[in-house]
Amino acid sequence: MSFETRLRKALKSKDKHKIDSIFEEIYLEYGKIVCFKIMEYIKNQDVANDLMQDVFVSFFNNLNKIKFDSIKYYLLVTAKNKALDYLKNKNNNIIIDEKYVYDNEELIEYDNTMYKDVISKMKSILSDFEIEIVLKHNLDNLSFKDLSKIYNKSVNTILTTYYRAIKKVKEVYKNEK
Repeated sequence: MSFETRLRKALKSKDKHKIDSIFEEIYLEYGKIVCFKIMEYIKNQDVANDLMQDVFVSFFNNLNKIKFDSIKYYLLVTAKNKALDYLKNKNNNIIIDEKYVYDNEELIEYDNTMYKDVISKMKSILSDFEIEIVLKHNLDNLSFKDLSKIYNKSVNTILTTYYRAIKKVKEVYKNEK
């Protein structure tokens, strides 16, 4: 029986011991992947562990409000949002486009000035839409299908935009050498 079904039944029975037991199983099953998701954004293990705890506390405190289509999905989305909120609140020269982070020294493992130079160059070559597609695909690991849903455009339009943008950037860098 899935966690979702078992948790629903435990909540209906209002048996605190069952609820706690299932919650503990969920924590053991998904704790590492939630921490890993947070580590995609925050390269500090201590902060990631604290945020992971926040994710599970939030989950536990909102058990009666959550629709249990997928506990794993809920936890991973919450993890991503907690990480982004942390970065936003830390105020490390973050550029945020609604939900997405493009510039943070904890996100980028190499020299931040080099990253800023690349972004500046991209802005001089590409449209804002092209930049968003390239960054969201590469930094957020969003598939072209996901991007087509976000922008309400066909997958072919997103693919074409992405590959044309990459080609433009390559041409500029090739001509500079």
